Amino acid sequence: MSNSNFSRRRFLRTSAALAAASAIVSQHAWGSVEPQESGNVTPVPNDIFDLFQCPQWLKDAKFGLWLCWGPQSVPGGGGGWYSRHMYAHGKDLKEPFGENAWDFHREHYGHQSQFGYKDICNLWKAENFDAEAMMRQFKKWGARYAAIIVNFSDNFDLFNSSIHGWNATKVGPKRDIVGEFSAAARKYGLKWAATSHGGAWGNIWYDAAMSCDKEGPLKDVPYDGVLTKADGKGLWWEGLDPQQLYAINYPDYEKEFSQRMIELVENYQPDMLYFDLVEIPVPAVEAARRLYANSLKKHGSIQAVVTVKQSQNGTLLDYETGVSDKLEKDYWQDDTTLVNAWFLKPLDTKKNVAFRIDEVESPSDDSDIILSGLRHNARTLKELFVDIISKRGVLLLNLGITAGGIIPQDQMKLMDEFGGWIVSNGEAIYKTDPWKVMGAGGEVARGGHRERDVNSTAWDENVYRFTCNRDKKTLYVHIFGNPDGKEVKIKELADKSLFPGRVKSVSLIGNGGKTSKVAYKITSDGLAVHLPGQLPFRDCNVLKVNTSGLW
Repeated sequence: MSNSNFSRRRFLRTSAALAAASAIVSQHAWGSVEPQESGNVTPVPNDIFDLFQCPQWLKDAKFGLWLCWGPQSVPGGGGGWYSRHMYAHGKDLKEPFGENAWDFHREHYGHQSQFGYKDICNLWKAENFDAEAMMRQFKKWGARYAAIIVNFSDNFDLFNSSIHGWNATKVGPKRDIVGEFSAAARKYGLKWAATSHGGAWGNIWYDAAMSCDKEGPLKDVPYDGVLTKADGKGLWWEGLDPQQLYAINYPDYEKEFSQRMIELVENYQPDMLYFDLVEIPVPAVEAARRLYANSLKKHGSIQAVVTVKQSQNGTLLDYETGVSDKLEKDYWQDDTTLVNAWFLKPLDTKKNVAFRIDEVESPSDDSDIILSGLRHNARTLKELFVDIISKRGVLLLNLGITAGGIIPQDQMKLMDEFGGWIVSNGEAIYKTDPWKVMGAGGEVARGGHRERDVNSTAWDENVYRFTCNRDKKTLYVHIFGNPDGKEVKIKELADKSLFPGRVKSVSLIGNGGKTSKVAYKITSDGLAVHLPGQLPFRDCNVLKVNTSGLW
């Protein structure tokens, strides 16, 4: 996840170079690391990545919900890379979108030598988080898989690591957040994804934490990035090593990251590993291989998924806040977010939106946030989602929840509309395939960081997308805009090279999935359908076209 396409490219180039350099001296060791307390280990074929094909469950699921959540959710402002940017000031700030984090930290928490990110980690309590209630909500909104951060670039694990002391069972919540989340997902029949955002740049993320003020009363006093385990005697973090968290001068970072990820795979058995990098980070390759090997042993085929941001053998391509511009031959994923900073940062948008008068400096008390600066609304999500599935993609959507673990009211309202629409139109979404063409109109730019959002012009009825039932006879036409009482034409159904069959009936999908017949006629211009004066949904409605055959 990133706030700037420019900054991501620059940062990944630096990270890739460091990872490559590390691999020269350590790759053999990473490949032979044994997990701690993980039970029997499955032998891994060397060519395991060659065996990967997108599993049927993901092809059927189409839609997942994600929690980008952790210690970074505690500060109410300072942007989505708070743990990095809270230390960066002046020339130390390498990404322009992080310019307010240093000042925010000083105003709300004090000097970085006295209160650093390790202390932010301890403030995170997740006191209102109920994993089972969250899964029930996800299912109500039509999600078929659920994702959670297992470690962000801040190098804090949300699972019970026997290797890494800076994890949620020992610091902050004192709970196995990933354990609760994954168990709840399985209880409610959802696949679950573990998202990891470190492994390649973790050992440079905190470079500015080793710095100090260049002027003022605390000039030259080092920030807490220089602290060692010995400095914690008598303090809340006694026994923990800040160098293990801040990593930049920690020689075992790559080795331990490899062990942590293997432990995650062996102990928690995710269905998907998402890496926020252009390829699998070198320290995590063994974990990815074991994920596939375990799945192959259990199912007879690989039912797990690894995603990265560029094409890599044995993985699923993921576009961050972006889409394909054409119908693809392989499945792919778009990951996007309701909140601009990925982590909920309501105070960063306070100048532009309304808040409760009693809103506090941090959202960790779960005050009712009325608006939190959303990048999507129900209309843009319908447009985005249907465009994706018509091109053989799936959507993973992040919700910005409070540090305590509550979904804010504005996101609840949005998701009630969007999720209700998904569930009602489920037969045109789940277990469907693209047709021969994606549809008509609504051109979009290809690639990450280019998706449409609330500032995009709404699509009208001249834009539509296709999905089809696997009976190869039922075509679903997703029509955008609000053409109540109008006639719409689907020109592709007049093209015999695309559609050799005949239309037998046309109906409109309504609330609860109920269908009602609509008047239609076949002309030389295509299928002409007269829509009722009041359509069941705003912004996107679905026609169900029964035919003698689509191929």
